[in-house]
Amino acid sequence: MDRYSAVNALLINKQFPTATQLKDFDDWTKDNVKINKGAKSIQILEPVEYTKRDGTTAVSYNVKKVFDVSQTDGRQTPAPSLNRDPRALITTMLDASPVQVEGTNELPYPNMAAFYDNEKQTIFVKRNVGDSVAVAQCVAQELGHAQLSINSKSYSRRDMGFSAVCIGYMLCKKYGVDTQNFAIDRIPEEIKNKEPKEIRAELSKTRNAMNDIHSRISEELYKQKQSRSKDYER
Repeated sequence: MDRYSAVNALLINKQFPTATQLKDFDDWTKDNVKINKGAKSIQILEPVEYTKRDGTTAVSYNVKKVFDVSQTDGRQTPAPSLNRDPRALITTMLDASPVQVEGTNELPYPNMAAFYDNEKQTIFVKRNVGDSVAVAQCVAQELGHAQLSINSKSYSRRDMGFSAVCIGYMLCKKYGVDTQNFAIDRIPEEIKNKEPKEIRAELSKTRNAMNDIHSRISEELYKQKQSRSKDYER
């Protein structure tokens, strides 16, 4: 559900955690798909712009009722096939990096395969690491650090560590890379103790950073696909 806001993703997960494809009644009807009898709608928030009395524009939210494809007589649209080879994905992720990328023989943390240096605005990738899955996981997480630093006024690796882990997890989950090494269940106490509004804001920052990275990776994958098509035509 990466196309939905963090708040709506939470609402969807709470009401229908196995949801994969959502549309409202009218949109399903346009596709000649019927809602199953007795299906309970999933409620999300839909932003609506309106003009206040002073002429300025503001945003309010309406409750929108949607249904998952599993609640209909329709078939789930298969996810687009992507190149999920970890080595190819590493190259694509690095090509989509918002900062410089350099190879290195040593990193500040020996057990890491990649490291984002905020002062140098560079992601350093360790050479000759045999485990491509581990490299893909680490690169995804460090891309998270890099994107969070760009999206924020100030940067602290410690403060953004958990968000970067979550971004790495989401990217790997999105592209079919093993996610067992991401400790997303170890929520820092400073986040647990925040007010709900503050937690939503943190989740939104994480979601937006992940979306920025995913958009660039998608563009790179599209370019690769176009290039392969041109080669085939020749």
